Amino acid sequence: MTKIKFIKKNNNYVALQVSGHTGYAEYGNDILCASVSAIVQAGAMGITQVLGVDASIERNDEKGLFVIQIPEDISVDKLKESNIIFETMYISLKDLASGYKKFIKLEEVCDVY
Repeated sequence: MTKIKFIKKNNNYVALQVSGHTGYAEYGNDILCASVSAIVQAGAMGITQVLGVDASIERNDEKGLFVIQIPEDISVDKLKESNIIFETMYISLKDLASGYKKFIKLEEVCDVY
């Protein structure tokens, strides 16, 4: 199962943690896991490469781990822009998870940063 956790502080997204493989199909052939990865990686690239936010990223494909955390000293404008990308990822992953509840667990945690 893939566990996805969006973390918010003061009503703003500040981090995303993804762990585990979905188990929908064999490793390397799992289109559900690939879909999750594509959404998360596209969002991370949007935050880091398009917006230029110096976010912390931890990735381990073998373990199915991906963490992105925005810096605490991010400007208000960049925080707003990155939240649009986080919200887009959240909506996309929530939609995906709704059809595959056995394989994806999605949660949003507030003020636990």
